[in-house]
Amino acid sequence: MVAHLFFRAPIFPFSPDSANYIEQARSLIQNGLTFSIPSGANGMDKMPNPLFPIGFPIILAFFSIFGFDAQEASIAVGWLSAILFPALLYICFQRQIGPLYAAILAGLSALSPGVLTYAPMGLTDIFSLILAVGAIGLVLNSRSTTFFFVGGVIAGLAYAVRNAHIALLAALAVYFLYLWVSNPAQRTQTIKQATVFAVGASLIILPLLLRNLMIFGALNPYEMPLSTVSAVHNIRVYIQEFVYDLTALRSLGIFVGWSTQGLVFLLALVIGVSGMLMIVWRGQLTEKKKKTIFLCATYSIIGTCVVIAARSRYEWGEMINIRHTLQYTPFFLAALLAAIPSANSDAALSFARKTGLTLVFFLGIFHTLYAHKLGAEYQQSMRRSLDAMNAYQNGKNHLCVSEENTLLMSNWEYVFSIQCAARAQNMEPVNLRCDGQAPLAKNKAEECHTLVNGILSLSDKLAGKSIRAGFFPGRSGINVNNLPLPEADILSLQNSGWNIVQNNTSGLLLSYQSNSTKNSGYLSR
Repeated sequence: MVAHLFFRAPIFPFSPDSANYIEQARSLIQNGLTFSIPSGANGMDKMPNPLFPIGFPIILAFFSIFGFDAQEASIAVGWLSAILFPALLYICFQRQIGPLYAAILAGLSALSPGVLTYAPMGLTDIFSLILAVGAIGLVLNSRSTTFFFVGGVIAGLAYAVRNAHIALLAALAVYFLYLWVSNPAQRTQTIKQATVFAVGASLIILPLLLRNLMIFGALNPYEMPLSTVSAVHNIRVYIQEFVYDLTALRSLGIFVGWSTQGLVFLLALVIGVSGMLMIVWRGQLTEKKKKTIFLCATYSIIGTCVVIAARSRYEWGEMINIRHTLQYTPFFLAALLAAIPSANSDAALSFARKTGLTLVFFLGIFHTLYAHKLGAEYQQSMRRSLDAMNAYQNGKNHLCVSEENTLLMSNWEYVFSIQCAARAQNMEPVNLRCDGQAPLAKNKAEECHTLVNGILSLSDKLAGKSIRAGFFPGRSGINVNNLPLPEADILSLQNSGWNIVQNNTSGLLLSYQSNSTKNSGYLSR
């Protein structure tokens, strides 16, 4: 993992989500409030963002005590989490499934597509994953009520960092119910443990909910426009990505998720595994393994339902991918390894053992090959980081400024927000659905707009504001074929009061003054 981080990390390991967390952390350090810049060309300044929990920004702000900027802290937290992840998995599960299987679990999980892709990124993914591992590990390895209290605190922190971890809280609640039902003689102790866990979690969650209520008027303000993607489509995409993350075989994920034969195969596999699990459950599984299987499987199932339900209800701007499945793949693997029976003369148990070990053997081969070559999503991440840095190098002198009554707009706004704390807002000037060749092409041409039309609309929307804008290839429908703009488009922009600072294949830089006077401090091209 250390070698992967140092030799394979993108040169710009950030995303728009990273910018939001970093902006909130910087605002917290400077003003004591978590503000971020709203998306879209609305002309609004920084404001509280209801879409992102404040747990991660608070952690990033904490690092300022040691002299770290939030940008540096986000990388430090992500990298440290990735380095600790395999060791933490091993420690948390070695007593439950044995040292050998725990080592296999750590190796397979660390070499999964999701972890390898997002380990270098300045995001919450790997950090929130190790929080889930820590919370579940403390509950499974509990030796006193202190373990449950600390586990509750960590689970609460996981929710404060990533609200999808409501699945973690729900799974642990179901787990305590399972203990209460399956162990009648220890029900009093189970109630005590669950109560202590809830107290620990509430120390983090209650202040978060009260803050949401005071600022946004709702305990759960994380709402977005209604989704245009059906639940059935999301289920099939999730199956595709989960199978891919589990096996490291993209082709297998596509086959299982999108073909009739694949879905039939998946159904038969689920029935077969369920039957084997029932045999093993009644056979020789220890109580520790039963608890591990129940909690890990429950968390994987509830987490899957949360992801699919959220994407089916709200429009998130991206399809389900391995970023969403990596939170549950290690726990599914843990349940699988825990279910492999020991050597036994019983024919059914022996068959289950051989089948499980064969599956684990091939998973090891597939994950090792993937780690050597990596997949398309990693290559895409590398290309995106190169485009991001090219945009920054071409636009930093134009957009890394702070002028009164001047708005900064770009299709790579998050890059400038992270690199130079510029208050740049997002503008997506090209409607990707306008391409007649695309499957989502619109029928009405008037609903489409080009790069120039999008820029011209800015001065109309933001009357009375001066604007600095920069558009660069690689994002929001802009590519090298769009630049440089032809003379006719340049004249149209200049006649509308726009000053052209740069117009070449590297990017388009413009400025607009509210009084329509040209900024004479720049060259025309």
